[in-house]
Amino acid sequence: MKKRLYVCLIMLTVVSFLFTMTVSAVEPRYSYTNYASSSLSISDNEATCISSVSAKSTATKITATQYLEKKNGTTWSTVSGGTWSDSANGISLNMFNSKSNLSSGTYRLRTVIKVYSGTNYESFEKISSEVTN
Repeated sequence: MKKRLYVCLIMLTVVSFLFTMTVSAVEPRYSYTNYASSSLSISDNEATCISSVSAKSTATKITATQYLEKKNGTTWSTVSGGTWSDSANGISLNMFNSKSNLSSGTYRLRTVIKVYSGTNYESFEKISSEVTN
């Protein structure tokens, strides 16, 4: 019985370790950013584009540009009138934009983010799930 319990504990430890390594590989570590997201929903041919950034207390500025993109074969193209930019001096930035009269197809929201700490910055992008109209 003790041997079986010991083996179970070892297996649990190994699985836990592997899970931790996998999560670390999937979620990049940022120096100035706590959290960032890019979300797209479409209803009645209108896209609602939401991007949020939460920075660490050392951050001094956040900039973000949203690109509403439509899939054309295997490539993505920015929709005309589907680009918005914003910035904030502080530790949070929330963007809410919309685009109406969308044609049928598959869309995504790509948000390019820069978080500054003084003159240093980190740049990355967040891409929403694909949404079909």
